This record gives sequence, C-alpha cells and structure tokens, in this order.
Amino acid sequence: METIRPLRLGAQSLPDCDSRIMCRNILLDMLGEATISVEGDDLSGVSGLYWRYVSLSLATIYLPRAQLTVRAKGAMDQSVVILRPVEGSMHIRCGKRRIRIGRNDVIFAPANDAMDLELTEGGRLDLAHLPAHSVASKGHILKPLMLKPIDAGCLPLQLLTNYAGYMLRQDAQSRKNADMMVQHFHDLLPVLAQHLGDAPHPAAPQARIDSIKARIEENLSDSDYSVNQVAEAEGITPRAVQKFFSREGTTFSRHVLERRLANAKMMIIAEGAALPISQVAYLVGFNDLSYFNRTFRRRYGMKPSEWRRLAADHNGGEAGGNQTG
Repeated sequence: METIRPLRLGAQSLPDCDSRIMCRNILLDMLGEATISVEGDDLSGVSGLYWRYVSLSLATIYLPRAQLTVRAKGAMDQSVVILRPVEGSMHIRCGKRRIRIGRNDVIFAPANDAMDLELTEGGRLDLAHLPAHSVASKGHILKPLMLKPIDAGCLPLQLLTNYAGYMLRQDAQSRKNADMMVQHFHDLLPVLAQHLGDAPHPAAPQARIDSIKARIEENLSDSDYSVNQVAEAEGITPRAVQKFFSREGTTFSRHVLERRLANAKMMIIAEGAALPISQVAYLVGFNDLSYFNRTFRRRYGMKPSEWRRLAADHNGGEAGGNQTG
C-alpha cells in the first residue's frame, strides 16, 4: 500500500551552511526564494519536519533562539501561506504594511508577495502552503482572512493546527487517509471565515485553471503530455490554456517543468538510494537524463545526486520519504 510520510531533517550538530540549505529548500516551496539573517550570523542546529502533498504542504522549522529575519521574494503563483510563530511574536512587512502576530497566533498571507518575517525570539516557525490550484475557487473565502492576525484561541483555527500537527507527526499514513485529512483541512477554511464574522459570498464557479492544473498533476509522468491534450480535455483552445497561465506570470511548459522537478526532489528523498536518478527522471516525465540533471541543478542549486546525499546526511544516512502523487 502506498504511504505518505513526513520528511524529518536536521540535527543539533547540523552546521550553519547545511542549515541554510535545508531552510532554503523548505521555504522555496512555501514562500519562493528566501534568505535568513540571524543574530550572530550562525544558523547551526536547525531541524524541521516537512510534509508535502498535491494540495497542501506543511512545515515546522526549529530555528535558533535568537532574533532573526526571513526575507522572501515571493512564490511564482497565486498560492497562500499560513504562518504561526510558536516561541515569540513575529512582525510581517508586506509592501507598506507592518503587522504584528503574537505567539501562537496565525496569519494568512499571499505567498506571491515579497515579505519580511521578523521573529523577535527566533525558535519554532510553523507554515502551511495552499497551492494556487487548490485555492483558485476559494478566493472569496480566503480574501477576508488575508493579512489579519487570528488569535490562537479561535476554535476552527485550533482544529486546523491540530490537523496539521497530526499529519506532521505521523510516521506513515495511507493515501486515502491523507486525502481525507487534507480535504478536512480545506473544508475548515469557510468555517474559520464564518466564525470570524467574515462569511463568504455564495460560492463562485470552479476556476478553469484549477481544473487544468488538476489534469496536469494526473499526467505529469507522461513525457508527451501537451497543451493540446489539456485543451482538448477542457474543451477550449491551446491559446486559451496559455492565457490562463499567462495571468499567473508563467506558461504551460514552465508550470509542468516546475511540477516535475518538485516531484523529482521529493521522490529522491522518499526512495533514497533504492531508486536510480535515471529512474526518478523517467517516473516524473523526463525522457532526457542530461536535461533533467541540468534543469534540476538550475532550479535547486545542486545536482540530483548531491540533493540525495544531503537528504541522507540529514536523516542519519537514511532519507525519509514523502510521496506527492
């Protein structure tokens, strides 16, 4: 039976350089390119938990107990990130706005916006990432929640964080259970909005881009999958498909490449040395190993084999797993 596992990274002995690489790779999927500045300029000893699924990513990062700043350039799509500082307050600078979030409070933010996160005491930071395709039809629900601190005592919020904690703590769970938990997580979003007095407007029609991206996810392993096939399945023209991606600042081909590389990165971790890099490339839809190695290195700053060795080192020689479908 296929299982979904959280990735456990880091140890107290992890040096500054490796800690920064680990943080960069986790934050890349949550906030886009990001850097961390810490008091004393030493990020040694970072550890974390990372759980990634097709419509939800979760992370807990244990940072040094010192004042630090995370500077994020912003993700490439209209995704949403949920942030919770656990051991002290946090200030968010987003555009001209500066917002304070208390310890254990939560804030929803647009992941595509550049932002600075200032953690006054460092320590644990919890993050959840809702990919654009999973929230495309929920804009009317999420908009009232954006950039508004939510008190930790809010009951629907507690249910959300409990779901997230459960998924991060479990060593393994079936895909069926993972689907159920993620669905419940998303179902709680309108409950949270209504509880806070921001009841959503009647549901908008399912966004076309949501359907397009779902079809892409189902066919990533097919190296020949094309914009023409998506267009035919959706009953629209290839040009119309390209326009949907253009509105998000990307293209069909770039989106497919990003998703294949992300799946490859997690598969390398999940399978460790048991699966050759060439097989990983094939399984995620690449039929040219040289092209795969070259684009992987350009995207993540290291070769696939280097990423596998680093992940294995972080897990005591045995890479944990997380399969994304």
